Amino acid sequence: MTTPPPLTVKNSGMATASLVLGILSLVLMIICIGPLFAIPAVILGHIALSRIRKSGGMIGGGGLAIGGLVTGYISLALIPLLAAIALPNFVKARDTAQKNACINNLRVIDGAKQQWALENSKPADAVPTAADLDRYIPGGHAHLHCPRDGEYVIGQVDEAATCSIPGHDFSHSYSYAPANVQPSHRPPFYRRPSNITPTHSTTSNQQSPETVKTEQCKANLRTIASAKRLWQMRFHKQTGDVPSETDLASCLPSGKMPTCPDSGTYEIGALGENPTCSMPGHELPQNP
Repeated sequence: MTTPPPLTVKNSGMATASLVLGILSLVLMIICIGPLFAIPAVILGHIALSRIRKSGGMIGGGGLAIGGLVTGYISLALIPLLAAIALPNFVKARDTAQKNACINNLRVIDGAKQQWALENSKPADAVPTAADLDRYIPGGHAHLHCPRDGEYVIGQVDEAATCSIPGHDFSHSYSYAPANVQPSHRPPFYRRPSNITPTHSTTSNQQSPETVKTEQCKANLRTIASAKRLWQMRFHKQTGDVPSETDLASCLPSGKMPTCPDSGTYEIGALGENPTCSMPGHELPQNP
């Protein structure tokens, strides 16, 4: 009597696929696409187990199917945990980017105010309009928008422009005072720059020509600094990149580099650094 050959039990292909997808879902959870593999892993695992039970021992791979189910469900369970970690960080990064973009706009407005005041001999408490600043801002004042739809207030020449969104502001100090500003018109907090030695002219109520040139040069340096920040924002440049005069042409109010009234030479410098002038005393504070 011939003995029949033993039955060969084949593993379920669905069970194998379920396990492979489940493992992939755990590995790829790092780049946030794990759920795309976890869901089919769970579905195939359930189908494979069902067929294995109904096969009467003809189909194997129950362990593989269970492994696929376990890894798939673990991946799905991790989704809320990862979301709880990632969402606050995403919101914080978004808010920081919006704040920095808004502050860059405020700095552009600030540089335009300084240039307008110097060119038109305006006092420190003068308040320019948006139309006054259009020629000093690439694209015009209307081109500047707060990413969170805040409203900009230009303010006086000796004050920082502001945004209506809390936290969208920057601190800086001014040493600007046009030559025709009388001492009584200067704000109480006005201080003469420490690196400028006062000299007495024939008209005691006016600044000396040297001081006027120094202040005008500083305003030029602020304009260059604002153009650098605008160039960085427009073209997504990194701190340390060094723009050329050609790079900044489209970001400067006049379309070209300003010149030092005392024949100094300007160095643009890298992003994150102040532009400089070769004339002694013609320099910006650490945060222009």
